[in-house]
Amino acid sequence: MYLSYVRAILIGVAFCTAGATLAETSTPPASTVQEVEARELFPLTPGESTFEVVDGDGEGRQVVMEVSSADGEGRWEVRFGDYNILHLSEHLDGSVLITGLDVLTEGQAVLYEPPVVLLPNKIVPDRTWSASGSATVINRETQEVVHKGEYQHRVMPITRERYTTQAGDYEGFLVPIEQTIDLEAQAVIRLWLDLGFFPGRGLVKRSMKFVVDKPMWFGSTTRRTAELVR
Repeated sequence: MYLSYVRAILIGVAFCTAGATLAETSTPPASTVQEVEARELFPLTPGESTFEVVDGDGEGRQVVMEVSSADGEGRWEVRFGDYNILHLSEHLDGSVLITGLDVLTEGQAVLYEPPVVLLPNKIVPDRTWSASGSATVINRETQEVVHKGEYQHRVMPITRERYTTQAGDYEGFLVPIEQTIDLEAQAVIRLWLDLGFFPGRGLVKRSMKFVVDKPMWFGSTTRRTAELVR
């Protein structure tokens, strides 16, 4: 149960929200873009976009990402097909926070306290940040607590990158994330996530790797890369 639950959560985060770099070249692109606001890099406006898994598990599958307003008070829902619903909140300073994640395939949800910073208010090259807190898993139907754990969240230096996707070529920013979640059941989840954003367009490409470690049991490793189709 833990492996299927964790896999569902991390697949959702990977689409949203460091197995392989997203950069198409190792040479930093020439760009006049030095700084961009979070709301410009990842516009939270109602709409849909389609991604295709181009490498790894589920290769060839297309997933629709749907963004919708949750309550009109700076809260948003990002739905990834039949995987899950990511709950986002816009902070007063303009940063984008992850408050929770509904795991549709498991009928469960994970709540972060404090919320995880997905994007700071200002995106600039070489910026880093880190956070920690508690992660609570609840049953979506009964709202009862199922599991509890602790998360460690870290964003490595942000860089400018160029991306080649089926939807076109983009020059934007790479946001590399590392996250560890320690669960009560002596399971540790380690996530490496590269998110490629283009100002005004949002997420255009991502590469994900996650490892599940369980003492005295076989663990698992999953890798997946997806890019924008339309």
